[in-house]
Amino acid sequence: MSTIVVAQKNGVACIGADTMSCLGSLRQRAHHVVNKTKITKIGDTFIGLTGTSASLVVMNSYFANPERPRDFSSTDMIFETFRHAHHWMKAEYFMSTMASKEEEYETTQFYGVLANPHGIFALYSYRSAQQFHKFWAAGSGRDFALGAMQMVYDPFDNVVDIVRAGLNAAAEFDSATGAPYEIHTCALESAPQAARKPKKRAKTR
Repeated sequence: MSTIVVAQKNGVACIGADTMSCLGSLRQRAHHVVNKTKITKIGDTFIGLTGTSASLVVMNSYFANPERPRDFSSTDMIFETFRHAHHWMKAEYFMSTMASKEEEYETTQFYGVLANPHGIFALYSYRSAQQFHKFWAAGSGRDFALGAMQMVYDPFDNVVDIVRAGLNAAAEFDSATGAPYEIHTCALESAPQAARKPKKRAKTR
């Protein structure tokens, strides 16, 4: 697994991830692996994904086509972006949707967090998203990271220090999380835009 965290404070959004990979009980630390990143950038949005490393490869390949719609400015638009992507993920990337009687909807195999000028978000497998005021985390070290960020959020002014505290706690206690970390920041918009209504889009390849 992984630990990926987001936080925002004093006009800056930040995302950070550990760089260790695991193959069962086998750990691959950053100094062994060239392509160790768990965060990608699509337009002005940083996206970090947990779970299988194939998810990031698939996402980068899918959005490499500039004709494919992408809008990560609100929870509604994140949902619409991945609702559109779901069809092509099955058709072109052979994604397993794990459909069963227990599942209300087909799942998209993406779970992680996003940071961009509009704020910080979590992305879930049903393509839904949540937006957060302060911070959030995803992955196997999530609980440790959340506890640490809760403790330091008010006294720390620098959002990078808040993110680093969350990652440090996860790396200390979660066996699937390890330093060094990859951390990115972006400036938040001064005045949040109102949530935009989804636009009708034609299907494209």
